[in-house]
Amino acid sequence: MRITHTHRFDAPLEDVWAMMTDRGFAHARAVAMGTETAEVDVDEPADGSRVVVLRADVPTSSIPPEIRSLVGRSLAVTYTEAWEPPTEADRVGTFAVEIAGAPGHVAGAIGLTADGEATDLLATGDVTAHVPLIGSMVERAVASAVERALAAQLEAADAWLTR
Repeated sequence: MRITHTHRFDAPLEDVWAMMTDRGFAHARAVAMGTETAEVDVDEPADGSRVVVLRADVPTSSIPPEIRSLVGRSLAVTYTEAWEPPTEADRVGTFAVEIAGAPGHVAGAIGLTADGEATDLLATGDVTAHVPLIGSMVERAVASAVERALAAQLEAADAWLTR
């Protein structure tokens, strides 16, 4: 199942880039998603690329009850963004959501593009679940949870940029 999400930040690209790769903001993202615990790693190679990894225990209350029985009380989620070295006009990378013990994952592309004093975000990806008979139901549930989490993260991002 394909997902696409867009967002416009009322801040220049450099400010949004600094936020997206900030360890403190990664913790704020986790809080916005309602996680129980979070571990954050930000790798900053000399070439300007960045890898942001967020590991969190996410309550299963956000997914349909029929799927909760497959995974238990919480999900151990690892979210990774791997950003290429920056260019003047944009930042591009990939993202992945891995859920330990769950039959689905999400992977795709993410980008930030400057538009004057604003920045546009575009995230596109594919949700896959390899479960006989109910795979499409699992994909829909995972896609919905990812979209809600992304919306919460972007709300936190807007608040972060106005501090």
